[in-house]
Amino acid sequence: MIRTNLTRLLSVFCVLTATLSSVAFGVEAQWTIRNKARESITVVAHRGAGDLAPENCLSSLELTWGMGGIPEVDVRTTKDGHIMMFHDGNFQRVCPDAPEEIRKQSVETMTYDEVRSLDVGSYLGEEFKGAKVVSIEEIVDALKQDLRREVVIDVKKVDFQQLADALQEVRFQVTLTSGNEDDLAKWADINPSYYDATLWMGLGSYTDEDVEKRFQTLREKNFKGIKRLQIHIAKDADGNLRPSPACIRARAEECRARGIEFQTMPWRTKDCPHAETDIAFYKELIALGSMGFGTDRPDCAFQALDEFYAESPEDWNVCANIPRNEFLLQGHRGLGNEAPEGTLPTFREAWERGLTPEADIRMTKDGVIMSFHDNDFRRIIPSAPDEVKKQGVKDFTYEECRKLDVGAYKGEEFKGQQMADLDEMIAALKEDPQRMVFFDIKKVDFKLLAELTQEVHPQIIMASSNYNEIKEWKKYAPRSKAMLWMPTTWAGTPEDLEDRFNVIRDQDFAGLYGLQIHVTVDENGQVKPSPEVLRRCGTALRKKGVIFETLSWTNGNKALTYDVLLDCGCASFATDYPTETVQAINDYYEKK
Repeated sequence: MIRTNLTRLLSVFCVLTATLSSVAFGVEAQWTIRNKARESITVVAHRGAGDLAPENCLSSLELTWGMGGIPEVDVRTTKDGHIMMFHDGNFQRVCPDAPEEIRKQSVETMTYDEVRSLDVGSYLGEEFKGAKVVSIEEIVDALKQDLRREVVIDVKKVDFQQLADALQEVRFQVTLTSGNEDDLAKWADINPSYYDATLWMGLGSYTDEDVEKRFQTLREKNFKGIKRLQIHIAKDADGNLRPSPACIRARAEECRARGIEFQTMPWRTKDCPHAETDIAFYKELIALGSMGFGTDRPDCAFQALDEFYAESPEDWNVCANIPRNEFLLQGHRGLGNEAPEGTLPTFREAWERGLTPEADIRMTKDGVIMSFHDNDFRRIIPSAPDEVKKQGVKDFTYEECRKLDVGAYKGEEFKGQQMADLDEMIAALKEDPQRMVFFDIKKVDFKLLAELTQEVHPQIIMASSNYNEIKEWKKYAPRSKAMLWMPTTWAGTPEDLEDRFNVIRDQDFAGLYGLQIHVTVDENGQVKPSPEVLRRCGTALRKKGVIFETLSWTNGNKALTYDVLLDCGCASFATDYPTETVQAINDYYEKK
């Protein structure tokens, strides 16, 4: 307990040092989307990509999914109780050739069969003739075909409980959206175990004062139910943003501080008629803090994002680009050498100190997933009988594993700690949506793991040295993150790293949140792989929006190690020495 309290005090001291240094030595780096993995950036296609195919129709949804985007659809209820995808309050616009008595009606005044009989595609072109209004059942069926598909549902007129019941099987693939924050609070109450929701703020006459007034109302309600917030942005006749850049940046920062994803939507008006295709407009919004987009042209949003990441400067450095408090630090095997590996108290200590713990996962012989690194118990339970030490998790039942003391080897104060099981880890993640965990695959059934962890997929970073394993995992858990680690000590050499790296680059780093390279650093600061190789790898990763992390297998407790690696452009560390690493990073930022 004394040791734990001391490390906590050190951690607090380091945070204070970082804060004071930013005041004493200049303004800290401003947040940029480039610090986030490209795959985590959201592109929502307005009305399903309604500028490219008939809005709210399956062709529009399929087109957006094919791009890697998320279609937004609007829901209304027919007079006989069927939930349908349709935006307008009548059929005047999308059925211009229908009889007048049909055009003036709404989904709510017609039966399911009557709505389904309408052609809602021809208005956009002959090639879309015959498109039908889509039912909620068709949306669910389309989502079930591929776990990578998601949909944003904008509620117009619908019973929330009926909608929740209809979406139950695919709830993890659905985000609810509304322009009314009370709708989102209601959705959160109906779906307390899992929900995702976006508040959109339409342009209207939006001045900075309008936005501030709206945000004040949200503050009073503590932003209940809001996980994402999207503001519509336009330009006036002189090309000035409305709301102003200062307002947009301030609201983006406020949302991030609350753990809310901030999105923008380039909105076309008479003064800004081509907002949805203006690549420079998108880039301006990215620079102001937008973490994603709503758009009528998802293809243009993707182009802007790709270009923005690719324009990462060649002379990139950590201090000018990553705010100190956003530097990602992974606690190797939980908290490195400072606590027992793979136990729940260790994970909690890591989170408390601002680290993301790594848990190595295996399965017991009766199929329970546990956190344990080694193949056997020799190192972690040295006092156990020989017949126990030579066996491993796979040879024991869950109950037998839980009886093992895996803490005493680190000291008397840790005596009695147990292996963490998956249920405990999930429960701890659900306590705080900002918590993340690395799962390093040893031996586990991917499908089972994905099913058991559905509610916390966004908080999981799957780690493996096998790229094919990562691809397989992402089929089952596409909302999770994944990091490929590349050893250069026991599996591959520093000299052949670049060749192995290029194989991954040729696959466009598909599915990767981050890539970790194992390095060695000697007493004089000589690093392998060489600084030149590391810089080239870091540059290639940044231009594709992949986090660049290193783990030093030697001298990981020395400040010189981190000076060298930070100079090489490393944007994240895994460490066995968290106290020393945090201090080294703080000192580096202060010196620069």
